[in-house]
Amino acid sequence: MKAKITGILLSAAVLAQLGLPLISASAADTITVDVTISNAGTLTVPAKPVTVSDRNGDGKFDIDETLYAAHEAFFEGGAAAGYLSKQTDWGLSIDKLWGVTNGGSYGYYVNNQFSMGLTDEVKAGDYVAAFVYKDAAKYSDCYSFFDQKQIKDAKQGDEVELKLSKFVFGADGTAKAVPAAGADITIGGEKTAFKTDENGAVKVKLDKAGDLLISAVSDTDTLVPPVLLAAVSAAETAAPETTSTTAETTTTTAGTTTTGKGTPAVTTTAAKSSSTSTTAAKTGESAAIPALALTAVLASGAAFALRRRND
Repeated sequence: MKAKITGILLSAAVLAQLGLPLISASAADTITVDVTISNAGTLTVPAKPVTVSDRNGDGKFDIDETLYAAHEAFFEGGAAAGYLSKQTDWGLSIDKLWGVTNGGSYGYYVNNQFSMGLTDEVKAGDYVAAFVYKDAAKYSDCYSFFDQKQIKDAKQGDEVELKLSKFVFGADGTAKAVPAAGADITIGGEKTAFKTDENGAVKVKLDKAGDLLISAVSDTDTLVPPVLLAAVSAAETAAPETTSTTAETTTTTAGTTTTGKGTPAVTTTAAKSSSTSTTAAKTGESAAIPALALTAVLASGAAFALRRRND
């Protein structure tokens, strides 16, 4: 027994000397998160995948690390130019977002749910949305979102049913999602004729093909732009029908007609009226010769008979 324990200790010492871990399982070094950032009502990063690292080494990933990674990937000059967070009386807070420093008028949500702080945990496949308030005085901006995150394999001309919601805050400061009624749907940044009803529902026809960015604006609410990405393939077009007609070939030669298929319509008439009349004339002359001869013979016979009779 003592020998076995000694062997185990020696093995562990060898592994430690070689720098090999006794347990190989470890947390992932990075995760991929979809991120949306908007600045005062203008989309700047529409649901883009971002690779997030555990910068503070606490063994997890949070909103702060996600926004830092998003600025590193998409903001000109990186996070050093566009993003800053710092400790305040309220905990870790945003001090600059998308290059804008406005005294703390920022908001952020995870998976379309209100978040309490930048240190809230984020996991692989999550969706993080952050924004600079357009109304930096009354903070009336309403975070809004569709009931679908993405539309795949749609075809041009398809209709999709969507529901748009928005967050509002009660008197006690509690946030809750309610239907976003009367909002105009935009596709590719252009306003369409599609509008949400009193339940936030709307039916949208996908008239264009390609990768479409669907969002919404409102005349009554200051909406934080929602994001829905739709991959729409072009409508199939039917091939034109081809009709082939085989013409008949008619050949007329001296009154004889032959018909065949498989050649262009060609009509050839040999020996037309002039040659036909000539042929007819020759036929008439040939028939007249025996008649004249017969007349001559009959006349000679009659004369011979008269002479015999006179004699």
